[in-house]
Amino acid sequence: MSDYSTGELAKFGHVSVRTLQYYDQKGLLPPTAVTTGGRRRYAEADLQRLKLIRLLKGMDLTLAAIQEILDSDQANRVLADALTQQEHQLLAEQAENAEKLRTLRLVQRSLPDFTDVPIQSIADMEHMMANKQELRHVHLRMLGFGVPLGIIEWGTFIYALFAGNWWFFAGGMVVVLAGASWISWDYFRSVSYACPNCGTVFNPAFKEAFFARHNIRARKLTCPHCGQKNFCVEMYREKTNAN
Repeated sequence: MSDYSTGELAKFGHVSVRTLQYYDQKGLLPPTAVTTGGRRRYAEADLQRLKLIRLLKGMDLTLAAIQEILDSDQANRVLADALTQQEHQLLAEQAENAEKLRTLRLVQRSLPDFTDVPIQSIADMEHMMANKQELRHVHLRMLGFGVPLGIIEWGTFIYALFAGNWWFFAGGMVVVLAGASWISWDYFRSVSYACPNCGTVFNPAFKEAFFARHNIRARKLTCPHCGQKNFCVEMYREKTNAN
């Protein structure tokens, strides 16, 4: 029959001596024997019990639940109930963590669009996320109308090229120009711009915004507050600011 000291049991059970002492204090793993000198001695059954404790703790069961399982005459039923309860808890935590991860990734994707905005204007992360989502809807709406207009343009051109009916193409271009004008108007009434110098959010005149140099996220505009001309970051125009 195997006989282990506290240090030996800790080594074979892959725990610390302090952990064994704590389990002893809680009545979870008392020693098989105590020598006259006060030294704890453990048997092979204690090592197996320790391994079972570690297994159950690895499933995030509490020491109280483990104690109940080990001391119960119906250990299998108690263990099944405890594991079912723990499964529900882990699934709930998994769903919560998945939502946190989704939010984290959304923030990561959004931050490059706001790198030039002073920190005080993006401190409210929820507001930034909502603004980003609304701006995405604007872009999708533009795409939804722009693709059919492109089809009309090229479709009427190809038809006119083969059929020789350029009036048909001219009619198609009228529709395309009218649609493009509406898309531009809808776009510029749905966006505002944030000055990277002073953080002011403003709505430029249609003509200024339309002809301004721009990249995928910003337009070079003159801030009405500080007067500096910079690449101002595109933002969704809040309803309270919309005219």
